Amino acid sequence: MDELYEKIETNEKLRQRIKIIGIGAGNSEAEVKIYKDSYKVPFPLFADDDFSIHKALGQVKTPYFIAVKIHEDGTHKVFYSEVGAFKEAGGFLESMVKLSGLK
Repeated sequence: MDELYEKIETNEKLRQRIKIIGIGAGNSEAEVKIYKDSYKVPFPLFADDDFSIHKALGQVKTPYFIAVKIHEDGTHKVFYSEVGAFKEAGGFLESMVKLSGLK
C-alpha cells in the first residue's frame, strides 16, 4: 500500500484525483492510531470498532479494495470491488486508471 500511495502522490496527474483510505474493521480509534503510528501509514485510516462499515460492505474478507469514481455533478459509481491483495502496485494503479477512465 505504501508503494501504491507513493506512485499516486508522485504523479502530477493522479495526486489530486486518486485518494486512498483504510478501514480498520473491528478496530478502535486507539488501535487504528497505534497501527498508523507504528507502520507510518501516510493515508487516512478510520476505525470501525462496531463493524458497521464492514457489515455495510457485506462482511467481506480482507484485504478488500473498492474504487469509486466521483463525477463532477457529485454522483458516484463503484468501478472496482474485489477481495484479495494485488501483486504489484504499478500494475494495480494502471488498472485503476484504465477502469476509472482517468487520463
